Amino acid sequence: MIKKATIALALLAAMSSASMAASTGWTTGSVNFRDGPGTYYTKLGSIARCVQVTITESRDGWYRVQWNGTWGWVAARYVSADAGYCSGGTTKKGY
Repeated sequence: MIKKATIALALLAAMSSASMAASTGWTTGSVNFRDGPGTYYTKLGSIARCVQVTITESRDGWYRVQWNGTWGWVAARYVSADAGYCSGGTTKKGY
């Protein structure tokens, strides 16, 4: 648990700016995919647990990600930089 928290904090520190280089993340649970960085934005769909996404921006606890060829936003707390989080070969490409 401590290792996962440390990795998550390192990911957040690396993504602290509004604009960043693209990186890869994996969803840690089923997460709402929205058209903006907040719960008041329209839900475009749901991304399942352990789906690989491309992260390009961080804003107020939200990541702008590409999933299935579409850009949208997910809550940052449901994304991990650690592919090992989804052990057992259950990871899925999201793009």
